[in-house]
Amino acid sequence: MRRLAAAFVRLVRFLFPLTVRGLVIFLLAVGLLAEGILRADLAGLFWGSSFLLFTLYALLAGHLFRLAARRSRGISIHVPASGLFPDEEGEAVAAARLPRSFPPGFSVHLSLPLAWQGRRIDGIRRRMTPGVTQATVSFTALHRGVFQGSGAVLEAQDVLGLTAHRLLVPQKDRVTVYPRIHPAPELQGLIEQSDEAALDSRRRRRSEELLEARKYYPGDDVRRLNWKVFAHTDELFLRIGEEVPPPESRILFILDTTRSLFVPRVAEADYLDSLVESCASVMSSLVRRGLEVTLSVPGVRECRSFGAGAEAALLAALAAAAWTRETWAPKLPPRMLHAVVFSSPGSPGLPQIMAAVKARRWRTSLYLQDLAPAPSFALAGLRHLLLLPRERGPGPRAARRRERTRFAGALARDLASYHGTAAG
Repeated sequence: MRRLAAAFVRLVRFLFPLTVRGLVIFLLAVGLLAEGILRADLAGLFWGSSFLLFTLYALLAGHLFRLAARRSRGISIHVPASGLFPDEEGEAVAAARLPRSFPPGFSVHLSLPLAWQGRRIDGIRRRMTPGVTQATVSFTALHRGVFQGSGAVLEAQDVLGLTAHRLLVPQKDRVTVYPRIHPAPELQGLIEQSDEAALDSRRRRRSEELLEARKYYPGDDVRRLNWKVFAHTDELFLRIGEEVPPPESRILFILDTTRSLFVPRVAEADYLDSLVESCASVMSSLVRRGLEVTLSVPGVRECRSFGAGAEAALLAALAAAAWTRETWAPKLPPRMLHAVVFSSPGSPGLPQIMAAVKARRWRTSLYLQDLAPAPSFALAGLRHLLLLPRERGPGPRAARRRERTRFAGALARDLASYHGTAAG
């Protein structure tokens, strides 16, 4: 029964794609026309029939255009494959081969809706012209994330906005918005320790590994002869391996995105952005210096390593970080020198993370993200100008103060328990 009802609703929406304004105008036209017929009112008959006829025209013309557009080819919006940063302008390419003429009084737009974790990217919308159209669309993303869409939307709308005929063009799109990168002077000591760890790793690998070699054959490049082997064996061998081994990751970053009850719900999204940005700033600094780092997040079994030249891949992985209730149970690398934990106060996963790291006797650094400063009450003056009564008793402002007090208490307890650092 529910399926039949849902199918009936979809059919009605398909046959009568009225907007809210169109539904109001349609009901008003029917009322005016009925009143004009009952009372023999010429004005009611005129206005009622006019609005009703225009609505019927918009419905019929829109359906005919949608049928013609279904046969069109090349309708798409291509978004940039590379990632971009928040507030950075990106360009998408809108292309379509539409009918040579549109119904009179109609405008056609091609848009690409993208969403991620309740956030959306607006502005990827272009007004199309009859025939072949290809143009660029500039847009900006305000927040980080991996925004995805199910397809482009071709929309035909009449000039009064009574109807909106939409045609979905299936295509898979993704726009990756990296977290913001900012200087982190308080973590300079961590960067210096990582330099020492990487240098020690290279020396150890160079002393432990042997170079691969094979016998020399006439015609081989004599510049690759291994003269040290020749001095010991009196035979010519050719070097195949390289003397410089690849860098080895010796520092593990743990981004604890376990949902905490002490983070205010209204600030969860912005708070997680700040936490991810703090982690991304340090990791990208190390990668730019040619070091290799390893990232671990809750809910992911494998730890991912990023070396020199992999900053874009690192930022893309951090852009997808979201709140989770899954436990942190990764397959930890066996050889590490330093573990850096970015977490939130009162995180349910923090005790398990700290216990696992300390059990391996790794050098540990814990950074707890603090809340952003409370917004100023600049609206108070506006409230007085509008002569609005003040809030009395326990209201939204009192609730915010309680949430911040609970957060501060959890932060103080975790700092005392784990001897971490508060990152603002």
